[in-house]
Amino acid sequence: MDMQGYDREAAVSFMLPKLNKAEFKPIASQAEALLTQAIDADFAYMAHAGILTPDGLMGNAWYDDDDAFEFILDHMAKARRTREQDMDALAAFVDQYMELQEQFLTESGLLSWE
Repeated sequence: MDMQGYDREAAVSFMLPKLNKAEFKPIASQAEALLTQAIDADFAYMAHAGILTPDGLMGNAWYDDDDAFEFILDHMAKARRTREQDMDALAAFVDQYMELQEQFLTESGLLSWE
């Protein structure tokens, strides 16, 4: 389930050219697929943590960056069956993804700091 008003294609198009692929070079060729998987994991975290309601609206919980990072990294590592030697690269990717996702949500008007 996605956040209401969230456009996955626009998000990927926004983030893909902004990624510093040198930071996750061993898996950089998979950048677009990584973004799709990160978005899936991020929304799974938001639903699990009560940040999003079943209708895709904002719930009563707060987004915890550290918890989200660990959840997304773990979710992606398991789904991708990431090799131990690629974990640092995946962590570097997730770190960038989270920053870019926040930028995208803010610029799209889906996230405000009020």
